[in-house]
Amino acid sequence: MRLLYDVHCHAMSLARPAIGRFVDAFLRGGLQSFFSQVAAPGYILAALGRNMGESVRNLFAVVENDPDALLELIENDLSGLYLSDDEAHRSVILPGGPKLLGEDWDGWLVCPLLMDFGARATSHDTYYCEPIRKSLAEGVREALAGVSGYRRERPNGRLVIRPFLGLDPGARGASETEAALSTYFSGFSRALPAQLRAFKSAARWKGDPASPPRNTFAGVKLYPPLGFDPWPEDQAALDATRLLYAFCERRGVPIVVHCDDQGYRTIALDLAMRYTDPERWVSALKAYPDLVVDFAHFGERYLGRSRARGAWTESIIRLMERYPGVYADTAFNGCEPAYWDRLDRFVASLPAATSEIVRSRLLFGTDFVISLTKTRSYLDYVTDFASSSLDDGLKRAMMTVNPAAFLFGAS
Repeated sequence: MRLLYDVHCHAMSLARPAIGRFVDAFLRGGLQSFFSQVAAPGYILAALGRNMGESVRNLFAVVENDPDALLELIENDLSGLYLSDDEAHRSVILPGGPKLLGEDWDGWLVCPLLMDFGARATSHDTYYCEPIRKSLAEGVREALAGVSGYRRERPNGRLVIRPFLGLDPGARGASETEAALSTYFSGFSRALPAQLRAFKSAARWKGDPASPPRNTFAGVKLYPPLGFDPWPEDQAALDATRLLYAFCERRGVPIVVHCDDQGYRTIALDLAMRYTDPERWVSALKAYPDLVVDFAHFGERYLGRSRARGAWTESIIRLMERYPGVYADTAFNGCEPAYWDRLDRFVASLPAATSEIVRSRLLFGTDFVISLTKTRSYLDYVTDFASSSLDDGLKRAMMTVNPAAFLFGAS
């Protein structure tokens, strides 16, 4: 099956994010939070003031949908449903299937990434003071309901949906982490045929998150700005984190970890930067060298002094050179189409051997729906990439060859 890939998107409802913790972190952080959440270019709160909040209204027009309807919306958008007549030629999914990069394809594979918003719930200094309850099981139920609902509504749809489980082992502890992995990755097979069978059978799921189908998830999502530490100093947290790494390494379960200095942050900025820094993974990869890890956003830096820009990207490349399972996606970065020109120049500036490694490890992602804070639509993000100055070989690698290797071990 010939597929195009978006390895980094989101399809959660508004019930999932820990909005109270986000607001608490913002209010308690003073000028530091103002700078990181508002002054950062076009991320979350910054979008409120743009064009009378047009970006936010467009964002809510999407996220107020249930996950199955949101997935259908992605397919509708790629099919050109929301385009004006003079833009109709920009549609990607035609009656015969997706057409992009001058080729015909069988389907469009998307990886909605769940996030473990409930792992570090704390009491609120408010009248309703109890910690919020956002269980893993409920997040799974919502995600699987979205996939199965899409399959029932569109049995001949062109999307292939392979979600990632959000998990914070350091907060959940070894027992709960082990239970989650046993439940949601029992019988896991990384092979593409097994993953496709899991998607095609999704409509038969009965709705019980405690009894998920085989190959429920394609991988694990980790998120430092919520408090995940790649190599915790606390021994119990480290034991749980190592349990996750050992499981994923042994079974070939891919991991996506957030890696830019923006994001949905609920901890202090300095701590979030420490946990997000790719150098924090040196000990983890030394101990588990066969891990398959995608550093999301390719380490892009928006905050702080200019000398910090590029440092995380360079760290990721050093990890790529040493470990064959290290990848990076460019999700959200392409909201500004000029990014693709900058990426083209950057890859060309690398030594030949390093450039070849990077070209074989870069992945295409959109960061939809968060991308709507800076770009009009899913389709715009895709077509801006397809028409960019990147050479055709790199575009095809990022959307097809490299994601297949990351997800399924396919070459």
